[in-house]
Amino acid sequence: MRFFPLVLIGLAALTPAWAADAQGDFITTPSGLQYRITKAGQGVQPKPGQVVVAQYTGTLPDGTVFDTSKGRPQPFAFTLGRRQVIQGWDEAFALLHVGDQATLVIPPGLAYGDKVRGKIPAHSTLRFEVELVAVKDRSLADVLRDTIDHHGLMAAQKQYADLKAAAFGDTYVSEGQLNMLGYHYLQRGRLDDAMAVLRWNVELFPESGNVYDSLAEAQVREGNRAEALANYEKSLKLDPTNKNAERMLAAIRATPEGPGALAAMQARMQLEEEFTAFDDALAAGKPASIVALRGKLDAFLKAHPDSADAPGLVRDYFYLVESADLKQASAEWRSFAGSTDPKIKAMAESKLRLAELMEQPMELSFTAVDGRAVDLAQWRGKVVLIDFWATWCGPCLQELPNVKAVYEKYHARGFEIAGISFDQAHDPAHPAKRQRSAEELRAFTVENQMPWPQYYDGLYWQNVYGRKYGIQAIPAMFLLDREGKLVSTNARGPKLEQEVKRLLGL
Repeated sequence: MRFFPLVLIGLAALTPAWAADAQGDFITTPSGLQYRITKAGQGVQPKPGQVVVAQYTGTLPDGTVFDTSKGRPQPFAFTLGRRQVIQGWDEAFALLHVGDQATLVIPPGLAYGDKVRGKIPAHSTLRFEVELVAVKDRSLADVLRDTIDHHGLMAAQKQYADLKAAAFGDTYVSEGQLNMLGYHYLQRGRLDDAMAVLRWNVELFPESGNVYDSLAEAQVREGNRAEALANYEKSLKLDPTNKNAERMLAAIRATPEGPGALAAMQARMQLEEEFTAFDDALAAGKPASIVALRGKLDAFLKAHPDSADAPGLVRDYFYLVESADLKQASAEWRSFAGSTDPKIKAMAESKLRLAELMEQPMELSFTAVDGRAVDLAQWRGKVVLIDFWATWCGPCLQELPNVKAVYEKYHARGFEIAGISFDQAHDPAHPAKRQRSAEELRAFTVENQMPWPQYYDGLYWQNVYGRKYGIQAIPAMFLLDREGKLVSTNARGPKLEQEVKRLLGL
């Protein structure tokens, strides 16, 4: 599980494939949701608490399909108004009728915001082609959840047996909803509840590879090596394309048999859940303790000093702390600079270069691709964003509308941007989509109305300023105050405008 908005491998650079289409006969709601009925149905309109059954295909602005329900044994189902789906879906399906086919364009604030979700980069506007297939009064997953939460697992077990004996009557049975419920309990440490729900899902949908994959993950958390192996093998047999099952099988087979064999995997999963909770708290503006999170990371590193996951976990921890408190992050970087793990040590030492920028003005000068001379010293007294990006970087392109909006709003009041491009020069021996010349970069910025200067050296990840400032993933957005000192390394989404306004004294 990786949920942080960083890119190590970029997407092909394309302007939004459906941007012009989205300006057509769409209805825009006050929240920013856009929708268009492409085929009208004659059925009922769903009400909060009812089960929506739908087909969908989701695409990114570059046309990439990130998910679809088509070809699956069942349509997708969710309970309206229970926050089982993104906010944009809850709002949109409440406006549709059974039989409606529609196009939805959902802005980041109604989707996943600054979170990465599988193939979906942070700050993504999402497009869905949907069909409202049916509306049901209640689902098995909702019935079981209410019983487990209010009366306990034993009562739910009896209820499940009774419903099954009656062929579930008018209760809608959805593999996807039961899977979501199992993960709901798993992510909250309620292992017995999770195991029961996931086993019911296997019983009801024995031909689905996904149900065995989910049950196996719970069994890893339980420490049951043999059962986890068996269920990942079943999942892969039913669905040979399941990369997660393939990866987990390899990882489990590499662990020794015997008590505690899966301890490191269990501990890593638990720590990642803590990271998720911390990140969610930051996004919601709730208190989040860096000290407590560091304690849990230290406990993992002490118990599993040879874990191959350690550098990645420390990198994720750095990101979280930088997002919460950059000054505290400086102390955290120093504390890891003496690590015996060479990867962690190198990462911390690279980060410490940023600590210097918090105490003294950043120095940077170059000739931009359009011929302009750029020197940060000449921008003292202004607020400056140093945007490390690339035209092939999906999350960078997703962030672009936000960056442009803030620039247009505050440039005249003292806000400047300098782009540092990680685009790679053309290599005839190894051609790739990520390759662009300086002139092609300039043309891209003109086409996409990016008036600020751009540095280009064509060196890809060996970019001179990228190496100097330890950039290991992009976008990296350094925000400098009027004195030229670093105040943020993650000035993305709504945070960019908030910080720019604060630093400009507006």
